[in-house]
Amino acid sequence: MGDSAWDRKTRRLVEVPGGAAGLEPGLARGRYDGSSDLLGRYVCRACTQDLILRGAKPGSKKLPHFSHQNSQGCPASAERRRRIELDDQVVIDLRDRLIRAWPDATVTLELPHAPGETPVAGMPPAIVICGPQGTVVVERPPSLPGPEQLGTRLRAVRARYGAGASHVWFLAKDPLQFARCGKLNVAPRGRDRAVHVTIAPTEQQLAIVAAGGGVYWLDGQQVLIPYGVHDFAHEPGQKEDWGFTDWRRSWRNDWFISHPLPARDASRWGLVPSSLHQLTSAKATFDLAEARDLMQRLEDVQRARWRRRRADAAELYASRHAPANLVAPTDITVASPAAPAEPATQESAASEPVPSSGGSHTGSLTTEEPTGVAGAAAPAVAAVPEPSAASSSVESPAPAVAVPPPPPYPPYSTPAARVVRQGRWRGFLRRVLGGHGNER
Repeated sequence: MGDSAWDRKTRRLVEVPGGAAGLEPGLARGRYDGSSDLLGRYVCRACTQDLILRGAKPGSKKLPHFSHQNSQGCPASAERRRRIELDDQVVIDLRDRLIRAWPDATVTLELPHAPGETPVAGMPPAIVICGPQGTVVVERPPSLPGPEQLGTRLRAVRARYGAGASHVWFLAKDPLQFARCGKLNVAPRGRDRAVHVTIAPTEQQLAIVAAGGGVYWLDGQQVLIPYGVHDFAHEPGQKEDWGFTDWRRSWRNDWFISHPLPARDASRWGLVPSSLHQLTSAKATFDLAEARDLMQRLEDVQRARWRRRRADAAELYASRHAPANLVAPTDITVASPAAPAEPATQESAASEPVPSSGGSHTGSLTTEEPTGVAGAAAPAVAAVPEPSAASSSVESPAPAVAVPPPPPYPPYSTPAARVVRQGRWRGFLRRVLGGHGNER
């Protein structure tokens, strides 16, 4: 006894008793697959055997239900029947939410299959939404089937609803189809910085995207929409140096985005978080405008990021390959204080010739003293010889500056100071002893 079955005639999932109106009671055999064979209209989802609709006649004392022939039980295991019922219930709950979001659209549960082919075993029915924007086929499987079964489902949807129909897959966040690859720090242009989860796509997910379908993850009210993350390393261009010593500027490793669908050669997929309410805000279609706008902002900012990083690499190259400043060091000579000149005697003045103003001794130095008495002869100072070319190349070391000795410590006191201090003590004793200090 069951409450649901697959209807070969309408290719839909039939739920009773609410959906029993207009159904043929009994076995209801007919030609439903395009061949001359008579088949039962209703099929068990667990064992694919024909089912009989009972209790659908007017005046029946039993509620409408499906049963196997001769009232036999389903040969499928209890675990398989339970799993199929749970998977169907997940799809039914999502269908009810979409009906509330799009009350003007026609929402049905169907098992799409190509003519001459049987439906994919184990997969729950698809939610088919027919609205003013077109047809949307929504899949909500617990896990993706193998590549062959998945290809059969993709071909069946295209054959039944046309190439213009949107094929959307909502997956669960289980480890088999949600392999985490770390986190990605993003800074969309005009938005706050955020952290996006990245995953490694599976072959089935890549096949869905290659067929033009959309892969999303549904976790309660949150929907994760993927984009492609292509990791790469910048190749140093001409006059660029990417060997930054600061670990925070390890900018050679970079990435670029592919969207709105991730490219097949993407290293991983980044996920944009959204809400199911925001996704279903449009009429009978999924509105991806918000997520696609954020993806475009990420692409806009990556161009500016590349320009900035290459400019920093060029600046680092210029700083490391700048020519050395070949400036000779300036010789700084500390001149010693000049010793006071001794007064020249008359003998020395007479023995040393005094050059005249018109002489050719340009290297000598003469000084004139002010004449205090008119007609007094000015004593001459010894001339400083001009250094020759040979001696100018090697400078003589500067004379050492005499350092005065440090003052004594403790400071030496003069005898006068001692007398003063003794006088002070005598005056103090004189006042204390009443004048007796004068007696000595």
